[in-house]
Amino acid sequence: MLLLPLQLLLIFLSVVSHGASVDGANASIAVTYVVDLNGSGQYKTIQEAINAVPDNNDKWYQILVKRGLYREKVKIPPAKPFILLEGEGSQSTIIEWSDYATNGLFELGESHAIPNFNTETSATFTVQADNFVAKYITFKNGYNLGGQKQPMTQAVAAVVNGDMASFYNCGFVGVQDTLFDGNGRHYYRDCYIEGAMDFIFGFAKTVFERCHLHSTAGDWGGGYLTAQGRGSDSDTGGYVFKYCIVTGTGPTYLGRAWGSHARVVFYKSQFNVSIAPVGWDAWNEKDTVNTLFFTEQDCFGQGSDKSHRVSWERTLSGIDVSLFAGDFNEGRLWIIQQP
Repeated sequence: MLLLPLQLLLIFLSVVSHGASVDGANASIAVTYVVDLNGSGQYKTIQEAINAVPDNNDKWYQILVKRGLYREKVKIPPAKPFILLEGEGSQSTIIEWSDYATNGLFELGESHAIPNFNTETSATFTVQADNFVAKYITFKNGYNLGGQKQPMTQAVAAVVNGDMASFYNCGFVGVQDTLFDGNGRHYYRDCYIEGAMDFIFGFAKTVFERCHLHSTAGDWGGGYLTAQGRGSDSDTGGYVFKYCIVTGTGPTYLGRAWGSHARVVFYKSQFNVSIAPVGWDAWNEKDTVNTLFFTEQDCFGQGSDKSHRVSWERTLSGIDVSLFAGDFNEGRLWIIQQP
């Protein structure tokens, strides 16, 4: 059927008004809220602005967060999709809290600890909704930062559990379990991620591109960049680090297996840190190392010497390189439709 110009215009306006993309174009913003600690915006806290977004909305809501240190725990529940959270710079807009998991800490004399806090509930920031974007903002868990040297335990800066979540020029700062990259398809670009122990962990299908990973493992006698939890061969999850840089202190393992089919790929990344010579740790999967998928491809820098790596580290085939260096998390299908 031949469409008249007026019909074409109506179809175009209908698509744009619902936040979808046209011919690969980014979605438009329907509503903008401004958050400012000093009161110049509609809200003084980030959580207030999130609460104001209608449940089950299908349009993109932009929450502009002015520079400042926002001392609050922030949570985006599943019913709040299509949120763009944007700061004024990762060094200028910071969300910080200092909760931590308390399992076993009472035995160590931590009488001030909050009972029943676990890994996930310790998070400063949590997003459970689908279709989320963050830009120019830092998420920080202050527990054990600044030389405090309290007992090591989980203290999460951010939990990312929604599908189709992307982060640009963001910071994630903590010590243990900094970034819980939980479930769904995720994309991190030009982000800074700091920690010592398992500081990127979870089950998601994620690409980290041109990110800066900074290890503080030397302050704790050693540590791990990743703890990926893929549990079966049919599980589509895994972490791919493309064109990243790793700095800091070691010895630092590239990762340890949190699941029987854990999958982590470093591709054309620079290791400017003391990587543990063996590179990887099977952890609780020592009897099933043949199902683990840990590998480095075309990496360089002082920590890139693979001559003493574990014997079960994978070697990528041409097909593998095409998959992991390409569109591993189907990002071209959903990232271009985000604002």
